Amino acid sequence: MATTINLKQREAKRLTFTVLANGAAVDLSAASLFFGVKQRKEDAVFALAKNDGDFDKSQAQSGLVAVFLTAQDTDLAPWAYVGELQVSFPGPQAAVQKSADLIIQVEQAVI
Repeated sequence: MATTINLKQREAKRLTFTVLANGAAVDLSAASLFFGVKQRKEDAVFALAKNDGDFDKSQAQSGLVAVFLTAQDTDLAPWAYVGELQVSFPGPQAAVQKSADLIIQVEQAVI
């Protein structure tokens, strides 16, 4: 079952992610992160994208990272978007690990 994150249009919000493997926290200190949101899973272009430098990795060793979405980031049409967190580790066999799909529900702002 996908996790749902509810946002209002033009709402600034901090999203926090905990990355686990077999129930244990994954040390993300050396990892590169990407958070992307798109309308449909098969879309090639993200409607919202946050790169590694946008993340708060102060607790990355404990598997906990956060990303701040600005009001401009969330200025999207109301829709149930598909989101994903991608984690890649350095090294010759570096592979990108993708989270299970997230549902990013953007609700219309009250004017």
